[in-house]
Amino acid sequence: MLKLHPFSVIIFTGIIFFAVIFYNHPIYIASILLFLIGNFIILGENEKLKKALKYSIFTVLLIIIINPIVSNNGITVIYKGLRLPIIGRFKITLEAVVFGVFMGLKLVSMTLVFLLYSALIDVDDSFGFFSKYAHKFTLILSMTTNIIHRLRLEIMRVRDVMVLRGAKLDEKNILKRVRAYYPILKVVLISSLEGSLNRAEALHSRSYGLGRRTAYSKLEFKTADYVLTGLSFVFLGLLIYGWITNKGSYSYYPALEGCDYKDMVFLIIMSIPMLINLILIWGCKRWKFLKYKI
Repeated sequence: MLKLHPFSVIIFTGIIFFAVIFYNHPIYIASILLFLIGNFIILGENEKLKKALKYSIFTVLLIIIINPIVSNNGITVIYKGLRLPIIGRFKITLEAVVFGVFMGLKLVSMTLVFLLYSALIDVDDSFGFFSKYAHKFTLILSMTTNIIHRLRLEIMRVRDVMVLRGAKLDEKNILKRVRAYYPILKVVLISSLEGSLNRAEALHSRSYGLGRRTAYSKLEFKTADYVLTGLSFVFLGLLIYGWITNKGSYSYYPALEGCDYKDMVFLIIMSIPMLINLILIWGCKRWKFLKYKI
């Protein structure tokens, strides 16, 4: 695993996230999506990529189906149906279909940005970095996310015990099923209260909140972090320039806007930092000496 500093990963993924939000050109969004997929493949996170695409594809298909039905804007009609009482004449336009596909690409890209953040960063390093500047908020966030997993395990454990004791949890009557699950909820609630007391005693025994937080490990900003941060700021500069000059804008209604050659030239220039980033990550994964060098 390529271990990077949390700050460089936050800057990197944050700039990509804002690029996905502010840019409306379909080719630009498609290029960013290909860049994100390439990062996952190079990092060897194929399972995470498959799961993300698997769960996102249903939402994307739903957007592609619903948007042409709800939105009748656009001049290129590809299907015209009967006149409905409230909606009016039912028609599907090419512009609405393309806009639905574009919004689906945006949704998948934003999902992959968050997954890429988790793939590039170590959880302990992320916790240590944020806790240095917002230790109380980080602790609360960590305990909140951890309690969900702990409650799930506790419910499964208590449920198995209740089944062994003869509790019928598969009743068809909804009232009987709620009555059967009530003891489980009561045990889980008592267990959660006891767990909160134990965590409070543990924090108190470590003198939490009485002084400045100490650290046992130091996060180093390595050469790879400098290179990644530099590429991120170059990409940010191109992003701001493209947004000011409307390079990343695109009109879907009433007709699809054509692609200018200047937009394609800017897309090629904007892709250079992303390609260098892919080469950097690929080199670190391919050659071990380069990984330790940077």
